[in-house]
Amino acid sequence: MKGILKNWEKMTSLPVAVLGRGLTGQGVCSLLKRLGWNYRIFEDKGVELTPNKIRSSALVVVSPGFRPDHPWLVMAREMNVKVLGELDFASHFLSSPITAITGTNGKTTLTTLITHALNKLGRKAQSAGNVGYSLSQLIAESVSLNSRVILEVSSFQSRGLSCLEAENGIWTNFAEDHLDYHGSLEDYFLSKLSLISKCKKEIFVGRTVQSWAKRLSIKLPEQTIVVPHSQELVYSKDHDHFLNSWPQRENFSLALAYARSLDIDDADFIEACEDYLPEPHRLSKISQFQGISFWNDSKATNFDATIAACRSMKNDIFWIGGGQGKGVQVDEFARQIGQFAKKSFTIGEVGEEMASKISSFGSSAVQCFTLREAVECAYAESNGKVEILFSPGFASFDQFKNYSERGDLFNQYVLDLKKRFATSAQELLY
Repeated sequence: MKGILKNWEKMTSLPVAVLGRGLTGQGVCSLLKRLGWNYRIFEDKGVELTPNKIRSSALVVVSPGFRPDHPWLVMAREMNVKVLGELDFASHFLSSPITAITGTNGKTTLTTLITHALNKLGRKAQSAGNVGYSLSQLIAESVSLNSRVILEVSSFQSRGLSCLEAENGIWTNFAEDHLDYHGSLEDYFLSKLSLISKCKKEIFVGRTVQSWAKRLSIKLPEQTIVVPHSQELVYSKDHDHFLNSWPQRENFSLALAYARSLDIDDADFIEACEDYLPEPHRLSKISQFQGISFWNDSKATNFDATIAACRSMKNDIFWIGGGQGKGVQVDEFARQIGQFAKKSFTIGEVGEEMASKISSFGSSAVQCFTLREAVECAYAESNGKVEILFSPGFASFDQFKNYSERGDLFNQYVLDLKKRFATSAQELLY
């Protein structure tokens, strides 16, 4: 393995300080083991990183959960100890081309879709990054990585990037999110731009990225290509296909533009996407009985994702949402939910505020204290063709471990309802 870190020999004599014991930190440790380097793990609720331990470290590698102004990182910089994010560190040991994907919404879908299609077409590709499999872990487990890496990158990961240079970049969209972390929309935008601006070849962006760049008076890189999405179905083989839904049309348009840059024929790429299935908890219809459809969109943790999900529904919407706030104003979101949803059932930290705001705009809203209560209330008040849409619009950490746990519990509560109230064996099977 080759790298460009300075003072290479120092790395074998002094331990690397790894901040964070989650999936990212574990991946870094796996890579360090393969390199034969010493390391020590530190975390906020565990082993504390003291000034003496910083001084005796060759390098600090930090997980994205640590804010840039964390006291440990401040101390390290003051002591002139090199601090690298996990992606910057791992990129030193990767010679394969990287396609970096970021955006407020659609990152995971686009990452897994492109990886799926390229492999079906015989072009080796592997997903890594924010999809739950760190770049460090991928490199550590690969004896000779000769495939393209499709790298999902969050704003937490991209902020302050200095080393990672992707071949291509895709920036799906941009909307208000994570202001509790970034403090301002400009900082949030610039965090994503720090990743995209370092790409060597074409950068494909959605229209909202272009409009926000103009609004913030920020110039996009010269190699940027703005990809419009058609109002007509882009993916037309199966009208009920996941990729034909409103939120996914732009994703697919971006994927298609990217495929063309690799000299892949449109028809071949479309065919390769035929059997693609979305990741769990991403606008999936999980059950239908008594004319009621139940949709799991637990991964929708911001307003734009939830509004996109609402737009894709065909019948009356009974919306279930809420959770932990992110420092953003909810008034406009509540107004839009009131327009889309016939009835709303709110949960979590923002449940009371959201129910009050939605009601103030003249729509029906009920605060529920638990997700189970919200599911049962929505079902009890439904009659006829209704879409019960669980698309929270907020983070999950006030009541759940993560959005996956939240989504799994929603599925379970719907299954419990179906066992109690399904009227036929056929309904039980769906």
